[in-house]
Amino acid sequence: MPLTTARWSLVGLCALPIGCATAPPPAARPDPAQIAHQFQSRRPESANPDAPAAAEGWDRAQWLDAALRLNPVLAEARARAAATAAAERTAAQRPNPTLNLFDEYITAAAGGVGWLYGLSVDFLLQRPGERARAREAAALETQAAQSDVAESIWTVRMQLRAALLDAVDAQDEAADLERLLADRQGLLDSARARAQAGEISALAIGRASIELAEAQQRRDRTLSRLLDARGRLAAAVGVPYSALAGAPLLWAAWSDISALIPDLSADARSEALIARPDLVRTLREYDLAENSLRSELARRWPAVHIEPGYAWDKGGARENQLNETLHDNELGLSLELPLFNRDEGPIGEAAARRTLAGRHLEAVQADLFDQIDRAQQSWPRARDAWQNAVALAAAAQSQDAAEQRALAAGAADRTDALAADAAAIEAHLLALEAAYAAQQAFGALESAYRRPLEGPERELPHLWRLE
Repeated sequence: MPLTTARWSLVGLCALPIGCATAPPPAARPDPAQIAHQFQSRRPESANPDAPAAAEGWDRAQWLDAALRLNPVLAEARARAAATAAAERTAAQRPNPTLNLFDEYITAAAGGVGWLYGLSVDFLLQRPGERARAREAAALETQAAQSDVAESIWTVRMQLRAALLDAVDAQDEAADLERLLADRQGLLDSARARAQAGEISALAIGRASIELAEAQQRRDRTLSRLLDARGRLAAAVGVPYSALAGAPLLWAAWSDISALIPDLSADARSEALIARPDLVRTLREYDLAENSLRSELARRWPAVHIEPGYAWDKGGARENQLNETLHDNELGLSLELPLFNRDEGPIGEAAARRTLAGRHLEAVQADLFDQIDRAQQSWPRARDAWQNAVALAAAAQSQDAAEQRALAAGAADRTDALAADAAAIEAHLLALEAAYAAQQAFGALESAYRRPLEGPERELPHLWRLE
């Protein structure tokens, strides 16, 4: 016998809430060609209409602000955190009851036959605290994802810093090397003239030629490093390489290491040791493992299903002379019987995962101690090495000035003056190299503390608040 119209109506009414559920608007499938075109048209200042043009010269805070708006990896991290947070709403939902519709064809012993129609509803009674644990787990996942976003922001900042440092170092080195090339060319010309006059051996020409070739190679490598630095800066900001055309890369007084005075207080160290984003992520992983263990322990108690039901027939199945409609009320109860196990296996696995999470937390924190200790030890040595290099460069510069005065007074020849100038430039290049190494050591110190210890990025304190 087919379902009656009334029963089809009942099915439709029960399914209506599902059909009325809020659905996200349709979204077009991403087109790689269109995405590529949009990326190619990006400019550093395009995400912030109030920002000045990059061609006017940005500081590191302005570059970072552009990266926070445009960097695609950072946008992905934020989207992942938002997707994780969406699970909190799911965890807060209560399980819907299940509606069961049935009919039975019954043959009675007295010879009567007929159809019995009915329905039942299955309600799940969750274990005590199950919904609260689900909500807590979802919140912990969200906090872990937010820590990943904070770590991604720091990664972008360090990529920007490294790219800008390489760029300004290469720019200053290239300028010195151009001067050195001029001196080496002058020394080569002088060697040729003096060898032709018989004043020196022809071997001096070979040595001067090699020194000139070495200077040319150094200049070419430095220019290549500058191009690479601009490309890495564009990638960190989230724009194509062409978008940086005409934009000067500035870092005022980057080689003045004496201006770097970091805050290395005990409070700052303690805060870094307990609140770095990567450590917070590890703490949340431990909390999740603890939550999972509590959930498995709760599973020792069975979940209970209550199933109230109702059935009716219109005669036929029973001998009812008045042809009355018969009614049946039912109440069912179902639960899992813990006869063969009491969830010992999953409980043991969850306990082992909690132990693993604890050991991982200890390993991460030990690594933080190592990073901070090594950075704190390396920074003073790098600063002292820079001071020594600066002193050497100052002495070479004084000698060069003396040679230039002697040349002007006619007490020295041009070859000695060129050699002294070349030596002063080499000493200045060594000072730049020492400054670059010191800036790298300072960057490692900042990375260990996960916050900028100098520079304009400190004007964005909300990015570095460790929570």
